[in-house]
Amino acid sequence: MATTASRPTQPVSAGAGGAKPTEVFGPLAEEYARFRPGYPEALFDSLFARLGDAPGTVLDIGAGTGKATGSLIGRGARVAALEPNLAMLAKAARRLVDAEGWLGAVAARAEGLPIASGSISCVTVAQAFHWLEPERALAEFARVLRPGGVLAVTWNVVVPDAFTDEVFALVGRYNSTYGRPVTRLMLSTPDPLARHPAFAVEPPVEFAHERPMSEDAYVGYAFSWSYCGGALGADGRAAFERELREVIRRHRPEGSWREQLIAVAHFATRIPG
Repeated sequence: MATTASRPTQPVSAGAGGAKPTEVFGPLAEEYARFRPGYPEALFDSLFARLGDAPGTVLDIGAGTGKATGSLIGRGARVAALEPNLAMLAKAARRLVDAEGWLGAVAARAEGLPIASGSISCVTVAQAFHWLEPERALAEFARVLRPGGVLAVTWNVVVPDAFTDEVFALVGRYNSTYGRPVTRLMLSTPDPLARHPAFAVEPPVEFAHERPMSEDAYVGYAFSWSYCGGALGADGRAAFERELREVIRRHRPEGSWREQLIAVAHFATRIPG
């Protein structure tokens, strides 16, 4: 793991032990960084209440462009960002390299962590657990967490309405094979975590929040989705954008609105042994 002193601006490969970085989000890194929502301060209040006055070392899994990583560092944690996509991880590294508490960026997958056993106080997985092989990843989280360490699996979930229903129906027409990965099912504890013997799992905690949205921002947001921007060719993107703007103008004629979200946190404590 990179140290604070070295503060690399480019991610460090995990070497032969790391899996090939995922490719789907590479071309979407700019849209992801600009248009994906952050997480409410209340979620981090809840997490750091569990970590206490000395949060120790946090490993942010599937860190992407550092949406959650920056908030963790801002709370005084020492944080390493782990992400298999080099384009995404490089954005996080460039943005956070001068931040106090930045430990570095590691290009690796959650199923094979290049991290010493029992060396981590907290593992966070923000908007990424659905991309993992859960049993293998949870075994690695259990290995690297110290006894009593905290695992936090979190998602932002959009509050559905007639507008979002029509948007996702439109996505389905352009990408017939897509399965929307993040839905209200994420408000329930993932079954592999609920039954894992290494963790004492708490009931899910929900945090309602909102953010300002505009037509252009929503189009950029849509193109950050793996099943949209990551799946459509140039012709498909242009046609999809035209229809998406029509949907937005029908449902949001004022041109700006507040997007309603629920951030859900699944907290678990590493059981000794």
